[in-house]
Formats: sequence, C-alpha cells, structure tokens
Amino acid sequence: MADIDDFATSERPDWLKALARRASIASEAAAGDSAQQQQRAPRVRTLIKAVIGGDGRAGEDVIVRNVSPGGMCIASRTMLPSMGEMLRVSLPGQADLQAQVRWVGKGEFGVLLTGGSGLDVDRIQSTNRQRNAGFAAALERLLGVRPQEPRPSAGARAF
Repeated sequence: MADIDDFATSERPDWLKALARRASIASEAAAGDSAQQQQRAPRVRTLIKAVIGGDGRAGEDVIVRNVSPGGMCIASRTMLPSMGEMLRVSLPGQADLQAQVRWVGKGEFGVLLTGGSGLDVDRIQSTNRQRNAGFAAALERLLGVRPQEPRPSAGARAF
C-alpha cells in the first residue's frame, strides 16, 4: 500500500497533492485530539454569573457554562480575549482565580486555571442544586418531570 507521502508526488495534479496533505494533517490532528480527550477532566454544567478582568481590562460580567477542577468554559457577548491572555476570574463565594485563555470560540472561551488553586467542583455542584431546587420542584409539579442528576458535558475542548 502506498504511503501518503508517495501519493503526493509530482505526477499528481495540484488539487490531489493538496488533498493528500490535508488527509495527512487531519490524521495527525485526530491522533492528538484522542490523546487530549483521554486526559480531559469531567465537566460540570452550570450557569454562574462571574466577573472577569485582567491587565488593562475592567471587570466584565460573564456566564460560566461549565467547570472542571482545572478550568472553565465562559460565555460572553462582549468580551473576546486573546489566546494565552491572563485573566482574573471572580466567582461568588470563592477567592479570585488566575486563568489563562486556552481557546476562543464564537461567544465563548475556555480558560485553564493557574496559580495552583483549582475549583471545588463538588461545592459548585452542590450550590447549583440548592439554587435550582425551586425550579426543579416546579418542573416536577407542572410537567411531572424530575430533572436528572448532573452529568459531565461532552465537548472536544481540553484543558
């Protein structure tokens, strides 16, 4: 069987060479993604109002969409940080956390917590249950639906 490098020889048209290069790059990226996903900590879904600031940035209100012991996914309509930027995250009832932006998407970004102190995910999960208890009870009364236990979110982002 021919190697991908052999496939992209000068005898092939340019579009075929480009296709072979893309296939090679995609297979290398997939191998890296699967290794990262194996190391990925479970996420806990949440909707927590937080304040984000940093060097030269005033504090801005954001929503924390999910958390893990080492990072979080943050949603914002106005804040668009840069990859690698260092930020300060203020969550209710917790000390300020230092974080580095690891990925940026449309309307959201992910941060890796730095400085040694991770999040107490169990405490956040417990607080979420208490905060949402009234909503869960209303759902059960009105619709006969009991919310399921929280489960880790499934995404392809690694921290």
